[in-house]
Amino acid sequence: MRAISLGHLTIPLESVPNLSWQLAIGDTVLPDDQDVAEQWTYHDDVNVTCSFSLDFEDALSRLKLPSGSSLGAVMVARNSGTPIVLVSNVLPVIGGQQELYFSVPADQLSGTLSLEFQIALTSEAGPDAHLLAPRKAGHIVFRSDRRLVLEGTAPRLPMLPVNFSDHGIPNASGSLWWLRLMTRDLYASASSAVWLWMNVENKSIKAMLDNPDAAESEVWLQFLEIDFLRQLLREALSHDDLELTAEYPENSLGSALSGVVRLLGESVDYVRTRYKDDAGRVEAELQAKIGD
Repeated sequence: MRAISLGHLTIPLESVPNLSWQLAIGDTVLPDDQDVAEQWTYHDDVNVTCSFSLDFEDALSRLKLPSGSSLGAVMVARNSGTPIVLVSNVLPVIGGQQELYFSVPADQLSGTLSLEFQIALTSEAGPDAHLLAPRKAGHIVFRSDRRLVLEGTAPRLPMLPVNFSDHGIPNASGSLWWLRLMTRDLYASASSAVWLWMNVENKSIKAMLDNPDAAESEVWLQFLEIDFLRQLLREALSHDDLELTAEYPENSLGSALSGVVRLLGESVDYVRTRYKDDAGRVEAELQAKIGD
């Protein structure tokens, strides 16, 4: 539970007893104190249940709200690896013991999952509301947080499982992966700017994602890492504003692209010229650097 100062009265933690979180990777429920999803893969939804109890009339009294006021509970999910914010349906708060369920789909997950349970006013308080009472619909009166690190057996490249046929690619099952640059802003977070779309319609790719520890999957992952950096190099050399002397933020797109170029030379222009002369040789050198 975080301390909040919102300019209006809020519900204290002791007024929401029996507040508990249950997190599950697919159908596998995690222990209450586990904050790292060691067995998560890119096909697994994270299913969240937040249980709470509330004396509704006592809550309205503490908030100095009239008896006709209404409250709602909602869950908000954010990922460190994407800019996407997901919000559950609103559960009307009626008092007593209640549960709010939210399923975060696998294709919206990356990095660390941050969950926030909120109770908020869902109706206007009216002109006669107390000066310190929450007044507008959406005013948050209670908040609780939970985090889950999505690590473990999942490959740690920025992968996202996608059906390529949904994007109009003919004979989609033959495609492997697709590097998507969501922005060319060099100061943007690399984890949100660079994505590898993995074609789950390809049998080899699906098998790799389902069982990344298999020997065949390890070969695919090595090949994927080489091709990923090769495509990053291509993006770096095509970016007119990239400079190795610039001070890009840590973990930014500019930092990631500069890092690939530095493996091959001391300036973008030098590597760009060499790439134009003999792209195959430069890519072979990059392979050697990765495998060294």
